[in-house]
Amino acid sequence: MVNGNGKVALPLDPEDVGRALRPLEYASMLPPAAFVDQQVFEWEMQNLFHDSWVCLGHISQVEKQGKFIRREIGPDSVVVVGGEDGQPHAFLNVCRHRGARVIEEADGQVKRRLQCPYHAWSYALDGSLVAAPHMDDVEDFDRSCYGLIPVRLATVGGLVLVDLSGEAPEPDDHVGELIEHLDRYRTADLVSGGRIDYEVDANWKGIAENYNECLHCPGVHPELNALSDYMSGEEIAGAGSWCGGSMFITAENAATMGKEGGHAGNRPRIEGLSEEDDRTILYFALFPNALVSMHPDYVMLHTLFPTAPDHTEVICEWFFERKTAEAEGFDPSDAIDFWDQTNRQDWYVCELTQKGVGTTGYTAGRYSGEEGTVHEFDNLVAVRYMEALNERVEA
Repeated sequence: MVNGNGKVALPLDPEDVGRALRPLEYASMLPPAAFVDQQVFEWEMQNLFHDSWVCLGHISQVEKQGKFIRREIGPDSVVVVGGEDGQPHAFLNVCRHRGARVIEEADGQVKRRLQCPYHAWSYALDGSLVAAPHMDDVEDFDRSCYGLIPVRLATVGGLVLVDLSGEAPEPDDHVGELIEHLDRYRTADLVSGGRIDYEVDANWKGIAENYNECLHCPGVHPELNALSDYMSGEEIAGAGSWCGGSMFITAENAATMGKEGGHAGNRPRIEGLSEEDDRTILYFALFPNALVSMHPDYVMLHTLFPTAPDHTEVICEWFFERKTAEAEGFDPSDAIDFWDQTNRQDWYVCELTQKGVGTTGYTAGRYSGEEGTVHEFDNLVAVRYMEALNERVEA
């Protein structure tokens, strides 16, 4: 259903949504329809992913001239490429001739041009059209009017953010005080040491909710729980569209989160951190789709790209100090293998939840007293729901 202004209407009951906005001890979770209804999904893609800042990846992926990443946000395909001016540029991934996708790969590097594979229209790294075969005799054809369509771009704390609407609040306001943590872990200066892509048959919000609590860790993640007691850590608050907290490495002599009880890796801590940080893991959800995990010796980034109410593409990447990654014998497999196992355990229970939440007669559950960060994330969603529902009532 589309309302009078061309926007998808949100088919949720304000009373059901309002229960999630109550104080934690009185609140109920988001209504089941938020996880299974196609129209809710379409509303979210339009209002939370198109009209807001979305994280596409890390600055190291586009720091060199011609390096690019391509990501899909609903019906829109976006390319970010390192320019000749040393800055990244973002565009819609659509040729201005017949609308073909210009870039097919998820990432890669070109020399100085982005060329459409259909009719060979070519674009400079700043998006300007530089070659359009067989267009010389066309009347009133101005090449300067047919460059790639730009997308608003910001890089904050090493994260590459785009705003498809061009009207989202300032990126610094969106990231808020999370920048203090991103900067302390020097996230912008780290480089990639590995990546794994996942296809998860679960709603994107369910994945984020799972990320924001560890009550499931004893039963679902025995290796993780052996390194960090599931009740360790505390919530962290601050200005901006994010939530998160900490957990502590409680296993004796463990050096990091990794295989072999955290002893397999022998990496130095991220420059600028202290001995006190050696026992601390920080985790943050930057709304709507970035999950940033900070370890003493690496940072892990999950980015979520929903494709259906019950399906999400997840990209997980690990970032290390440049000198660590370039050192002889660098081997990040202890961290990557550890979190790959943990990820897959998470996807399993997220998919179980997705199968159950749409069951006829199921109603939203209650939060436990230890799910404050889940409640905070859901509130970021519920506030946006209520804004739209209130506008509907006022109209």
